[in-house]
Amino acid sequence: MFEYITFKTCSKGSYNLIQKENMKKNLLLTSIALMSVATAMAEGASTPNKHLTHSAAILQQKATASGKVLDSNGEPLIGVTIMEEGTQNGTVTGLDGSFSLNVTKSNAMLKFSYIGFTDVKLPAAHNLTVTMKEEQNALNEVVVVGYGTQKKVNLTGSVVSVDLAKETNSRPVTTAAQALQGMAAGLDIIQGSGKPGEENFSVNIRGVGTMNDASPLVLVDGMEMSLSEVNPMDIESISVLKDAASCAIYGNRGANGVILVTTKSGTEGKINLSYSGRLSINSPSKLIRFMSNYADYMSIVNEACENIGTAGKYPESVIQQWRDAEANPNGLAESGYPNYVAYPNTDWYDEIYQTKVMQEHSISLSGKDTRTRYNLGLTYLDNPGMIVRSGMKRYSINLKLISDVTNWLQIGAQVWGSHSDKDRNNVDALSSWEFLKTVPGIYPYYDGKYGGIETSMEDGAAHNPLLLLNGQGDSYKKTTHAYSTAYAQIKFLKDFTFKTNFGYDFYNTRHKLTEGSNESFSFSRNEVVSSATSLETLAGYMYYNHYYNWKWTNTLNWNHTFAQKHDVGALVGFEEGKNSNGNTDVKKMGMIDQTISDLNTLTSAEYIKGSFTGYTYRSWFGRLNYAYDSRYLFEANARYDGSSRFSPDNRWGFFPSASAGWRISEENFAKNSFLSAFDNLKLRVSYGKLGNSSVDNYAYQSWYETGYTIMGGKKVPRFYLNKLPNMNVTWETTKTFNVGIDFATLNNRLSGVLDYYDKRTTGILYRPTIGLVFGDKQAPLQNLASVSNQGFEATLRWEDKVGKVTYGVAVNGSWNKNRVTKYKGKLVQGWGANPNDPDAYYSNLGEVSSGGNQRLLEGHMMNEFYVYPIYSGKGNYYDASGAVDPNGGPKDGMIRTEKDLKWVQDMIAAGYSFEPQHNVSKNAIWYGEYIYADTNGDKVYGGNYDQKFTGKSMVPKFNFGIQMHAEWNGFDLSMNWGGATGFSTYWREIGQNSTNVVFGLSVPQWIANDHYFYDPENPTDPRTNLTSKNPRMSLENPSMSDALDNTFHLYNCDFIKLRNLTIGYTLPKNISKRIYAENLRIYFSGENLWTITDFPGLDPETRSGEGYATMRQISFGLNVTF
Repeated sequence: MFEYITFKTCSKGSYNLIQKENMKKNLLLTSIALMSVATAMAEGASTPNKHLTHSAAILQQKATASGKVLDSNGEPLIGVTIMEEGTQNGTVTGLDGSFSLNVTKSNAMLKFSYIGFTDVKLPAAHNLTVTMKEEQNALNEVVVVGYGTQKKVNLTGSVVSVDLAKETNSRPVTTAAQALQGMAAGLDIIQGSGKPGEENFSVNIRGVGTMNDASPLVLVDGMEMSLSEVNPMDIESISVLKDAASCAIYGNRGANGVILVTTKSGTEGKINLSYSGRLSINSPSKLIRFMSNYADYMSIVNEACENIGTAGKYPESVIQQWRDAEANPNGLAESGYPNYVAYPNTDWYDEIYQTKVMQEHSISLSGKDTRTRYNLGLTYLDNPGMIVRSGMKRYSINLKLISDVTNWLQIGAQVWGSHSDKDRNNVDALSSWEFLKTVPGIYPYYDGKYGGIETSMEDGAAHNPLLLLNGQGDSYKKTTHAYSTAYAQIKFLKDFTFKTNFGYDFYNTRHKLTEGSNESFSFSRNEVVSSATSLETLAGYMYYNHYYNWKWTNTLNWNHTFAQKHDVGALVGFEEGKNSNGNTDVKKMGMIDQTISDLNTLTSAEYIKGSFTGYTYRSWFGRLNYAYDSRYLFEANARYDGSSRFSPDNRWGFFPSASAGWRISEENFAKNSFLSAFDNLKLRVSYGKLGNSSVDNYAYQSWYETGYTIMGGKKVPRFYLNKLPNMNVTWETTKTFNVGIDFATLNNRLSGVLDYYDKRTTGILYRPTIGLVFGDKQAPLQNLASVSNQGFEATLRWEDKVGKVTYGVAVNGSWNKNRVTKYKGKLVQGWGANPNDPDAYYSNLGEVSSGGNQRLLEGHMMNEFYVYPIYSGKGNYYDASGAVDPNGGPKDGMIRTEKDLKWVQDMIAAGYSFEPQHNVSKNAIWYGEYIYADTNGDKVYGGNYDQKFTGKSMVPKFNFGIQMHAEWNGFDLSMNWGGATGFSTYWREIGQNSTNVVFGLSVPQWIANDHYFYDPENPTDPRTNLTSKNPRMSLENPSMSDALDNTFHLYNCDFIKLRNLTIGYTLPKNISKRIYAENLRIYFSGENLWTITDFPGLDPETRSGEGYATMRQISFGLNVTF
């Protein structure tokens, strides 16, 4: 009787009739049914007759649509939204992809929607089989922007959307900043440490544009916080706003860019319970090891002594004693302890760093009932780090509710919180002299005792690093952070939406530090060599810090389409808030027992300090959008900001922007030319003004301090003026021009984004130098400096499918040129530069710049390295006449041969001098020492004016990232590479990379293995090494080579790093369903696996040779959804 029609989607989302021959018959039956029902309804019939019954039976069949929705692989799609067009009537697919919907009319059209898939429209019918294809066109992607969302196709600003789902589900990342590294062009994220919970990521968008806080504004669901505080498992999406068009709506806080983080909301359809867990093996990615053989160490120290003409520190008998014990490590010393304990050869990094296991577990419950979506996320992280007592445990919760109370009213609320417990020890001493002051002849810990120096020949001040780390009493860092938001959204008059949102953020941290008392023991002499500290001198510290912020935001949004081609939108809003911050710091001394460390048990108070500060702000803002036929796009943003940080006369600022876009690919001339190869081609341009209010809360006021002074021979408190006021201080202002191109071609398989930007910041606040007549007063902040950042960004992406293999490659890179365009004036230097003294060399560097070996100066990049160049000669020594040639010295600047030394002597005889050492001798200028260049030609090598700007700073000029992925039959493979070039660091540290030796201090193993050595009295000495780049060992601090900051210790930090490699497998659904799971995936992941760099320190990202090493992690994980 009635024959069903089955539809199947094609590549363009349309459908084909499978049984075309039945078309006319079905249309005829449908028409008869409709006419019968209409007649019956018009007559008000209550009991249908024979004909009506027949027609009603057909209507009943037509009024219920049913079927199944599948993906392109034939797998059912769960949670697909099916809506009857023109109504609010809808449903979602179930576990097997099936659905059933009672439609309101027989000729109803159904719309099938699913995130990541192309929408499908079909007439309502029974037993539909709908195949949905994955969305290949990213233009319909919805991107989070300031106070709303926009389709990517309509964006006119420079915005990058990052999907972190794969990263957080597979990688052992503990912060969102770590997961974002290398993921977006223009986003520069550098890790500063490997310490759990204190990785010190620096985040910059499009360079550094201020001498103050250059960090971008980070908003998590509208509340301001740090990326490091966000639980990565809670993140749904991240948008990076880079230009004025996208940032101007945030006004005075948008100058450094904006990062918008949206946390997870409830999913449509059934309840989903997901679990994600991983175990990670933590180990150091690289270590700069000390010498661990004590006999070799003593020999090196003696060599350093002899090189400068002094006697060695260690007798050969002591050295031999250690070598004999090394040959029989398990033998017993006279003290009764094993030789390996009494005569130790300790590798301190093996004792300090340990391979440990990190674990993370996350549970998420999400779903939707009739009107309410919900999401609950719970995460537990236990990161023990790699060093004893340096771990962290964190507990996180995220609860979000969104309820459609009516068709016009939506309300929502969210509660997010985390608590972290951090171990606290003296691990920060890893980068200090305190830690480096050690030798391998100390045993770490044995028989309940910490080891001390084992020979009276050693420096008694040498430490046991393990005691430094473990020697404290009860110490910790506990932090609690919570925020909550609540909102209501009202839709009215069809095109209007009003939303009000209130958020409250609370943070509290409590630090406790208790000094410990431990003795150190000599196992070879069987005696205490360092007594425990007396209880009366032990101190306890307690530090509290808290802040609480609230913000109230109101927006009114209007959108309307005129004549089906003119899309107009407008947004107006009001926002105000308050940020408050306070702290208390207490120190007491005098313990009655080392195990009792509560402050009320300590006997004497040293100090109680504290402060409380805050500021308020209020803003009006708006946005206007216009799009003609999705071809010509225009947007304007503006914000009027007020902040209590500035004086009443300078409190308000206006920050506008305008942008436009042209979708060239939609033009007829493009469709009929070579440009038709582009599926999308859009030109964007924007210009705007932004502000920066990241200054002191009371920058315009006088700043008073409290302290102590001596009056009448007594210590008395004082209250004094510390910082001078400036009522005219105001916003730093950034004006940004941006032009960009978005394109896609080859059926959207190849896409890309190209951007050029010019960002100029003026009125940068800094404190100029003031006269000594003001005493200890600090100069007032003034809007005096300017900085420019110009750059180019590119992102290319290829996504394709070959057979059953889906794969993709994404490459992004950004180049930035940074310059100080205004500071204290232009540099004037040179011979005769001072007209009052034309025969002298003059430089005003000290007047127009500031800093040490990194300086600020007009016309140069910010904090450019300013150091002494190493001499570079031709190696011919003398000219044709036999006179000494100033340019003929050693080619690389090191005195390696007798000819090199003879040239130096002849240069001195000819009236030249070499600073800072002036004479040729073993403890001054000698074999194996570098000499400096004479850059100003005053015959003084290494003189006061011989430093040079190097064109290098610690900020990379070029950053890049590469992401690759492939999937096949349930297997998945992904790689994430990242790197940076064009940046350097100055690193000179005894015990790490210097050939200078200090008695009782560590010596780096790599320097001990490769350094210059030459004894002119014994040229055949087997230790002779004339080719090493490292200077000779010398018991000096500093030696000739290290006395001045120089290019030898200015290291290139360029690197490329394999940040992550992940291999996973998703079980077939017919297997996972046996354990009642919808999806089950296992994976192996490696983090920080390989770094290619010339930098010899710990990690080029940390730009340091010492400190807490970054981690290499090998992980096994499981993702399962029920």
